[in-house]
Amino acid sequence: MKFARAVVDSFGSTEHRVLVSTGDGPWMDLRSWVRDDLLRNGAENDRAAELATAWVPGSLSSALRGGTGFLELASRAVVDLSRGAVWDGPLELTNALDPASYRDFMVFEEHFRFGYEWQGKPVPEIMYELPVCYAGDPRSFIGPFDEIPWPSYSQRLDYEVELGIVLGKTTHDVTPDEALDHVLGLTILNDVSARDIQGREMSGGLGPSKGKHFACVSGPVVVSLDELSGERLAMSVRVNGDTWCETTSDRMIWSVAEIVSWASQGERLPAGTLLGSGTCNGGSSIELGRELSPGDEIVLAIEGLGETCNRLGRPQPNASPARPRMRTADGRSAEHHFLA
Repeated sequence: MKFARAVVDSFGSTEHRVLVSTGDGPWMDLRSWVRDDLLRNGAENDRAAELATAWVPGSLSSALRGGTGFLELASRAVVDLSRGAVWDGPLELTNALDPASYRDFMVFEEHFRFGYEWQGKPVPEIMYELPVCYAGDPRSFIGPFDEIPWPSYSQRLDYEVELGIVLGKTTHDVTPDEALDHVLGLTILNDVSARDIQGREMSGGLGPSKGKHFACVSGPVVVSLDELSGERLAMSVRVNGDTWCETTSDRMIWSVAEIVSWASQGERLPAGTLLGSGTCNGGSSIELGRELSPGDEIVLAIEGLGETCNRLGRPQPNASPARPRMRTADGRSAEHHFLA
């Protein structure tokens, strides 16, 4: 099964509609299908609309929290094309998933080895002992065709092409053998990075924040695992029409099942959680010794998952970000009220 979200105009404002499809079948407006199904079973008009909106809100992560009932409705809809809910309007897709929670791992060896070498550090043994990650901001996500904002505090932006793993139900303490049963599907993920501030802040020994939290992109579709064929997925990047990277997903040293299992140990991951694989080998410009410029068009493609196409925005002219005043090691430069 495939999930997407369309942007539609509704009484002068925009709203999102969850779409479902399977194979090469048409996209179905799931909310409309549920409403029509309720009407055919005797529900009154206004009540059918209320129930359909409750079961299928514009947020996919919220819909997934409806449990197996939501997924059963989606499974029925994609095989019942007679109910008049086939999407026949303009198909303006945004990110299929608005994550309930987001964290990003590093499981492609060539990429993380480069990252440590870039910082002048040896690769720590922990990278081969368990999958490591940082917690990202789920509210930072923009659509797969939106402009990527360029924050005023950065001079060097970068893309990162990754597999996005979408959990379809609440997941807690699962084993690798159980983990794939909790995966709704995969999507394209671009964990956008401000490299200059990222390198500086991570020298403090904590994960990135200002280097990451300004923007993140996910794909126009979430595709269930049964719709993906073969042992690997081709992954590529084009910048302004030129191919900068071609690789495959089979270079991961930790599997999707192992990532999901480890992420769930000791904590409860809500339905709609997004787990990133980390950047594929060669899947960022910094690994290639290349730099991006404002206005560049970046197309990320993953076999079976489609493409994202984003253009880099431009820094605000004469932007003057508020930066903390530098302190000295003895703290004497910090003589001020603790609140200001």
